[in-house]
Amino acid sequence: MAIKVVDFKGSSISEEEVPKIFTNEVNEHLIWEIVVAEQANLRQGTHKTKEKGEVRGGGKKPWRQKGTGRARAGSNRSPIWKGGGTTFGPRPRDYRQAIPQKKKRAGIISILTKKIQIGQIVILDQMKLDKVSTKDAFIGLTKVVEASTFYENYVKGRKLKANTNDDRRKVAFIHADDEQDNKRSMRNIPWVQYMHVDRLGALPLWHSHGIIITKDAYQKLLEKVK
Repeated sequence: MAIKVVDFKGSSISEEEVPKIFTNEVNEHLIWEIVVAEQANLRQGTHKTKEKGEVRGGGKKPWRQKGTGRARAGSNRSPIWKGGGTTFGPRPRDYRQAIPQKKKRAGIISILTKKIQIGQIVILDQMKLDKVSTKDAFIGLTKVVEASTFYENYVKGRKLKANTNDDRRKVAFIHADDEQDNKRSMRNIPWVQYMHVDRLGALPLWHSHGIIITKDAYQKLLEKVK
C-alpha cells in the first residue's frame, strides 16, 4: 500500500510507502467517541429560558380561591398561562467532554488509517506561493485534487466548475510550517480546512472528502505517531 505524491501543478512525482502503524485494524468506535467529544466541545451551552419565578409580573392572585366557578389560579405567570414561564426549560450547562491525549492520538491514527485504506490521502511535495493570492492557491489545489486518488468519488454526483467555489466538498489541508502567505491565500477558499500537523482535529479529518498533506507535515506526522 502506498500514498501518491504530487506537485502543486498536479503532476505525479512518486509514491510513499505506508508505515506499519497505518496498516492496523481501524477502531471505528474510538473514532465515534472522539468525534462526538469534539462536537460536544464546540457547544456553547448558553441556552436559557425563563421559569415561573423569573418571568415579569404575576405577583397578584388573579381571582379569589373559591366561588367564581373557574379553576384555581395563584399567578398569571404560571406555565399553563399565556406569557407564563417555561416548565423544565433548558438551563446553561457545560457540554465539554475530556479527551485524554493517548485516546485522541489513537483516534487520529485510526482516522488516517481509514482514509489511507479508501484512498482519500494525497501528499503534496511542496507548496510555495510567491505572494498572497487566493486565485493561485485555488488553481493549485484544484490541480492537486484532480490528480489525487479520491478525485473520482470527490466529483461523483456533481459537476465542478473551474472558476467557482460552489458545489465543492470539504478537503483537509495539513501543513507543518507557519507560512502566513499560504494561510492568507487559503482562508477564503470555503472548501479547504487549513490545519497544522501539531493541531489536528478528528472532526474535520473524519468529515473531509479528501486529505492533502505536505511532505514536511507527513514526515513530522510519522515522528509524532511512532
